Amino acid sequence: MPARNSLRIENGNLIIVPKGMDKVWGFRKKLTVPLSSVTNVSVEPAPYRIPTGWRGPGLDISGKLVGTFHPKGERHYWNYSGTGTALSIRLDEAEHFRQLYLSVDDAEASRQLILQAAPSRSTK
Repeated sequence: MPARNSLRIENGNLIIVPKGMDKVWGFRKKLTVPLSSVTNVSVEPAPYRIPTGWRGPGLDISGKLVGTFHPKGERHYWNYSGTGTALSIRLDEAEHFRQLYLSVDDAEASRQLILQAAPSRSTK
């Protein structure tokens, strides 16, 4: 699975930068999330089985999901491609997005990065 995002921790924030054309298709050059808003971070083994709801704006074609999706009255951001695992980040209700699903080089290493920066967060 290709990594479609780069992650870094900076000044108490998780910075997510989509790569390449995903910036255009997902209508986001980057996402900045306060670590204090992260309520759960996990590795999703089968993200392609998660109901995404309706799309808008974004792209959903041939196993590639990028952009905003609306399942069950929530707003989720996806930048995922392929059939492998995804990094899943749950955010509190104050944030624009409630859930993020991201293709990254190593979902477990990315999970650990976030947990180390915000050790009081939930784990799975």
